[in-house]
This record gives sequence, C-alpha cells and structure tokens, in this order.
Amino acid sequence: MFGTTNNQILPLISFDLYLEHYHQLIKTLKKEIDLEQIHNFLKRHTEGQFQELIKQENYDAIVITTLDQHIVWVSDGFADMTGYHKNYALGKKPSFLQGGSTSNETKQQIKEQLQSSHNYKGSIVNYKKNGDAYRCQIKIVPLYNSKKELTHFMALEKELKVA
Repeated sequence: MFGTTNNQILPLISFDLYLEHYHQLIKTLKKEIDLEQIHNFLKRHTEGQFQELIKQENYDAIVITTLDQHIVWVSDGFADMTGYHKNYALGKKPSFLQGGSTSNETKQQIKEQLQSSHNYKGSIVNYKKNGDAYRCQIKIVPLYNSKKELTHFMALEKELKVA
C-alpha cells in the first residue's frame, strides 16, 4: 500500500512539527521587529509601557496616531491585514478604513474614550483595499511622554475570522 509505511509517514509528521514551530517562530520574530520599530519611534516621543502589552497581545497590526488621530506609524502587518501599503496610511485617520457597515455607535464610543484619554477595547467593521469588509478587534491605549503628557495613541488590531 502506498503511503502507509512508517518510513513514508514519519517525514510528513516531522515536517508538520517543523511547520508548527516555524510559524510560531515567525510570529515571535514579527513581534520583536514591531517592538524595535515602535521603540525607535516612541523613544523620540513617549515613554509608554508598551513592551509588555505587545508581548502579551495577539495582534495582526499596530497603528500609532497623533492626538488628532492622524496615523504616524503602522507595522508591516497593517498592509497584510488591510491591503493598504504602509506609506498610504501615513497622515490619514484610521477612519479611512470604515464604510457602510461600520457602526456609528462604535465610532462614537471610540471617540469618547479617546477624548477622555482612556483605553478602548472592542470590535469594528473595517474595509480592506479590495472592498471586502472584515471585523477588527481593536485595543487602543494612550501613550505618554516623560512629563506624563499624552502624546499618541497606539492601537493593536486583530482581524477576527467570521465563521
């Protein structure tokens, strides 16, 4: 019988184990790259406690905005998740991802929390460059400088799979 001997199955099992480890390693490396890039950006602007947050959270993209919510930095995962190139997003507000199915109530909740300098955690319907809607889990945290002045917001975003 073809494909049933132990010699033929073992390499496939080994490869599956290798792939599982490989994907975990890639996720870890992406987080380390994101941490270094954010650190380089933020050391000029803030002194937030973002390292532990990034290490603990499961996210696809990170977006950093000014207080008036203009994007100043996005991770490489932003392009993978949205289809928009990093440079396209710079200077825009994250609302450029919103559309017809985006809840006005959710947009208002986010606005109120940011105006109060509070964290926000929730989900919103956004749109990819190709027009596809997707549900995005967002965790937004305020970032402060050494004088405890609010300078930026950081959003960790995760595309939720729709069943």
